[in-house]
Amino acid sequence: MRHLPLCLIVATEQEAAVPSFDVRFLKTVCDDTGHEHRACQASFTVEAACLTEAVQRAEADFCRQKRVHDWTIFADAVECRSPTALARAWAS
Repeated sequence: MRHLPLCLIVATEQEAAVPSFDVRFLKTVCDDTGHEHRACQASFTVEAACLTEAVQRAEADFCRQKRVHDWTIFADAVECRSPTALARAWAS
């Protein structure tokens, strides 16, 4: 049996404990009849310790991708979900 260094084992356990979040940037747009719809401008899967950190990381990724300093130029809302929570909800 091959033994892994202790630091590698600890890092692997910490990585497994970090939740991931699906973060979407949404823009409300009107169709030709005047009805509003939410259009997804970008979507990211982010690993973070908490919801706030996930949104901050996704905002930084969005701004880097669009080459802007303010994500609200392209979107007016952020939606964040935990894929593991969604999977559990669908399973029950």
